[in-house]
Amino acid sequence: MAQKKDKACPECHQVFAIPQGNPGWCLNSNPEMKAKNKKALAILAFSTIHGRNPDEKERKAWEKENKGDIEKVKVPETRCPPHPETKLSDDWQGFTILLNPSRSEVARALGIEVPGSYALKVRHQ
Repeated sequence: MAQKKDKACPECHQVFAIPQGNPGWCLNSNPEMKAKNKKALAILAFSTIHGRNPDEKERKAWEKENKGDIEKVKVPETRCPPHPETKLSDDWQGFTILLNPSRSEVARALGIEVPGSYALKVRHQ
């Protein structure tokens, strides 16, 4: 998940980094066991069970035998904590980081009281 896309909440203007790309693969039976691709996951799972790395034939056999147990990692949808029902918008302009909102004119103008990253203008989608 190298790339991130920023979205902003139309209600409070807070900006969130949304991860993009392939988050990896995991096992249904053991969600803690994760790898970047299916091959690496099969090698990791096989070596955990048997204590050694599999050869190509053993790896393929393990993948075939456990194909129903392998799935993509589920990434939870990012939501704005104060407004969880609001859909985040990727149509926003301006970016400011507020460290001390009580002393900021921008925070006063936008009605912001909590430190963080904010968009200056957000359009509803």
